[in-house]
Amino acid sequence: MMFKLITYSFLISVSLSSCIPSYSAFPKEYNQVKVNFTKQKAFVVNKELKREFNILKHSDIYEIVEDSTNAARITLHRMETFTPPCGNPMIGSMITVGLLPSRFFYDISYRYDVTENSTTKNYQYQLKVYQSLWLFNIFRVGRTFSKQSGKALLGSYMASNK
Repeated sequence: MMFKLITYSFLISVSLSSCIPSYSAFPKEYNQVKVNFTKQKAFVVNKELKREFNILKHSDIYEIVEDSTNAARITLHRMETFTPPCGNPMIGSMITVGLLPSRFFYDISYRYDVTENSTTKNYQYQLKVYQSLWLFNIFRVGRTFSKQSGKALLGSYMASNK
């Protein structure tokens, strides 16, 4: 009885730990987008929204400064993340110990306000990021949620300002 329990525990833990997550911006073109404009200096008022702040920082749209003088003021809003209601897309990867890749999409509503010279402009973007679960994601180091969401934000920003 104890042997079965240990065996099942081992198999479940290997199955769950073998699916290494990696994130990508969607559409794919956003993964290669580079800044081709002069960045505005900006001071973020509410850095305590850590996830939102990290996404903005990784987007590289603004030159984030620590001094609010001579810089635009950015006020972040809480982002809303929508995911499928169940984990069915991950089951294939877990059963095959990470050999079968699966994708899990995130729809993100990202908003912030930029105040400069007593004028406030609201920016709102619908970002798409997907999480890939696959054993071979071990070779895709550094593809975190905030970095890839930042790329999606930069791509959306550039697409809206053409």
